Amino acid sequence: MRINAWIWPGLASAAALAALVIGLVLVDRAGEAAIARQQAATAAAARDYFMAFAREEGARALATALNRRARISAQDGFRYALEDAQGRMIAGSDVISSLDAPDEGWRTVVEPDTRPRRLWRVLAQPLGGGLTLVVAEDLGARDALRRAVFQESALAVLITGLGAAVGGFGLNAMLLRRTRAIADTAARIADGDLSARAPVGGRRDVFDDLAADLNRMLARIEELMTGMRTVTDSIAHDLRSPLTRMKGALVRAGDSAAPEPVRLAALDEANTAADSVLATLNALLDIARAESGLSREMMQRLDLGALALEMTELFGPACEDAGQRLLCEVPAEPIVAWGHPALLRQAVGNLLHNAATHAGPGAMVHLIVREADGRRARIAVADDGPGVPAEHLGRVRERFVRLEAARSGPGSGLGLALAAACAKLHGGELILADNEPGLLAALEIAVRPRT
Repeated sequence: MRINAWIWPGLASAAALAALVIGLVLVDRAGEAAIARQQAATAAAARDYFMAFAREEGARALATALNRRARISAQDGFRYALEDAQGRMIAGSDVISSLDAPDEGWRTVVEPDTRPRRLWRVLAQPLGGGLTLVVAEDLGARDALRRAVFQESALAVLITGLGAAVGGFGLNAMLLRRTRAIADTAARIADGDLSARAPVGGRRDVFDDLAADLNRMLARIEELMTGMRTVTDSIAHDLRSPLTRMKGALVRAGDSAAPEPVRLAALDEANTAADSVLATLNALLDIARAESGLSREMMQRLDLGALALEMTELFGPACEDAGQRLLCEVPAEPIVAWGHPALLRQAVGNLLHNAATHAGPGAMVHLIVREADGRRARIAVADDGPGVPAEHLGRVRERFVRLEAARSGPGSGLGLALAAACAKLHGGELILADNEPGLLAALEIAVRPRT
């Protein structure tokens, strides 16, 4: 699987460059407008100041002030002068003498004999007595300020853009590296390598979380695929015998030369073999529904203590026939869980059936319901029979696993597998432990529905 590392970053860079150009144009125009407003306000303020000065101090004092200011040569881009009624400059900056000042108000004029061309924005304000106050702004100074603002803004934006570009390409390279590893894992899975796993680093970022979740999913898929192969092999092995017996019995039953009792016995044998096959297939279907979650829509609120008392009443006679005693212990307060009633009854029934079958005569069988913690409840079946060897406790919950002592009796080896699938459907697990003596088989299930 190939991921192009440059298409989207290149498009993003082009879009960012276009946005940079547009932004700089907007900054330039906004800066020009702001400077124009500021300079116009400065000129108007200077005019108002000198007008007030002339009224209070007189024209002679104003001329002296303008001459003094001209000698200072302020670098703010403004020049000030006082003209008489004939337009002759009598005080202030001599540059204004070459400018064609308006009679009143604003005018943009060109300073003669200058290369390059030099523009001035000139404001004329009559003061009375034939005198006119002239305020001239050097537009070249304004343009210099504008260029300085533009250049500094462009430099700042350029540095920011370069930093963003470097960071973006670095982030893109990191994202591509992490996603390519996950994509490679997906490609290996698609090619049939179910053992492939996505690499998980130590950063605990979103990619590590994604890889961890993906690995859990892959582990579950591998587990299901392995289980499917195991089930397929086990079905082929365990159903071959009853189907072979059924076929042989049907052949004998179809022999017209055979005595009637022999034919009837053969039919009974075929019927028994068919019942065994159907029971095995039904158990496998129940396990498949539980493991896939298809039974979850049948869940409802139920009292685990009441369910245990019901199962005790149902299996009490079977335990008595086996020479055993069945006792039930439930708490005084109901333990309410969100569960599948039929599957829970079947799972508890399988545990009780195993105890009645394997604990032996004289055994005590206890069905106990209690809270395991604040979020789980436990339904346990404990007996004091011979139990299960410790090295086999992990195996007996697998499908079709039957220990040597149980192979001579009826059964398919699916009872504990169904109980384990039922516990998993209910957000818990099947626990098998040594009861010292005997076996403790406990269904731990969640008492709150999973969201």
